[in-house]
Amino acid sequence: MDKFLLDILIDPISKTSLSLHPGTFDDSGNVLAGTLSSGNDRVYPIKNGIPRFVTDITDDQQQTKESFGFKWEQTHTYDSAGSQQQAKKWLIERYGFKDGTDMKDYFGSRDLILDAGCGGGYSSFLWLEDGSVSRYVGVDISRAIDIAQKRLSVATGRCFIQADLLKLPFGKSIFDTIFSEGVLHHTPSTEKALKTVVGHLKPKGEFLFYVYKKKSPIRESTDDYIRDIVSHLSPEEAWAKIRPLTKLGQALAKLDVTINVLEDVPYLGIKSGVYDIQRLIYWHFAKLFWNEKFSFEENNHVNFDWYHPRYAHRQTKDEVLQWCQEAGLKIIHFDEQESGFTVRSIKE
Repeated sequence: MDKFLLDILIDPISKTSLSLHPGTFDDSGNVLAGTLSSGNDRVYPIKNGIPRFVTDITDDQQQTKESFGFKWEQTHTYDSAGSQQQAKKWLIERYGFKDGTDMKDYFGSRDLILDAGCGGGYSSFLWLEDGSVSRYVGVDISRAIDIAQKRLSVATGRCFIQADLLKLPFGKSIFDTIFSEGVLHHTPSTEKALKTVVGHLKPKGEFLFYVYKKKSPIRESTDDYIRDIVSHLSPEEAWAKIRPLTKLGQALAKLDVTINVLEDVPYLGIKSGVYDIQRLIYWHFAKLFWNEKFSFEENNHVNFDWYHPRYAHRQTKDEVLQWCQEAGLKIIHFDEQESGFTVRSIKE
C-alpha cells in the first residue's frame, strides 16, 4: 500500500480519520501489513499490502462477491491474446477513444484514478501504462483484488483496497477520475451505487462507466429464470451447469444461418433486418454467448459472468440519463449497444 493512501482513507462507517497500528513496511516505505483504526473500536486489517474494509454485507452481496472472486481466479479463461484484443477494441469503441494510444494517454494524464470495481484488473490492464505517473486506486469487494494487485502493481502509485462500493473508505471529492466498467449493476442498487461513487469525485472530474441495458421481454424472463437457479449453486457447480448453454450457443453459431425479419416485432423487441440465427436468439430469447475467436472456456466464462451473480440489474436509457442528471453529471459521450450503456461524464 503506497503511503499516499493513508492521507485519503477514512472509516467507511463513522467517516472519521484512520491511524496505522502497527505497520510493516518494504524498503520503499509501502505498507505491507498492519491495522487501521478509527478510535471507534473498529479495526481494519492490512494483509498483503491491501486494506480490507468489507464487513457487514447482505447474503446476496456475499454470493456476488464469491462469484466474482471465483471468476477472476480462472485466469486461463480471459488472459489469451485474442480475449484481450477483443476487450481492448470494445473499450476503445464504447468509450469514444480514437485508438489504444488515445485511451492510454487519457488515463495517463489523470492525477488520481479510482477503479470502482476493478475485479482482477482486467479492464484497467488494457489502459494502465507500466510507467504511468497517474496514481491509481483499485477497489473491489471480492478476493479478486489480490489478483488485480499482482497484475497491476508494477509501478509506484498503485494501491488496492477490498471494500464495498456502497461504503467506500474515502471522503468527498477525492478523485479526479472514476472508472467503473460493468460493476455498478452488480450491487444491491445500480442507482445508489452510481450516486454514492460520484460523491467521491471532484467537481469537474470525469466519471466513466458501463452498465447493462434492459433486454427484450422474453430474454429478460429467460435470464431471470436461469439466474434464479444457477445463482444458488456454488461457483464450481454453476460453471459446470452453464456448459450446456455455451455448447448450444456454439452449435447455433456453427449453423451459419441468417434470417430476414421483414418487419418489426414489437412484442418481442425485435427490429426488422437480417440476423444471424445465433445472435437473434442471443439478444432476444436467451444469452447463449459464443465467439469463435475464443476458446470454449473463455466463452463459458462470459456466460458464467452473466448468469451466476445474483445481482445483475438491467437499466433503461431513461433511467441512466435520469440518474446522471440527479447526480450532477454532464454527459459528454453516450454509447448505446444491445448489451448496455457506456457513459463519459463530468461532475458539474
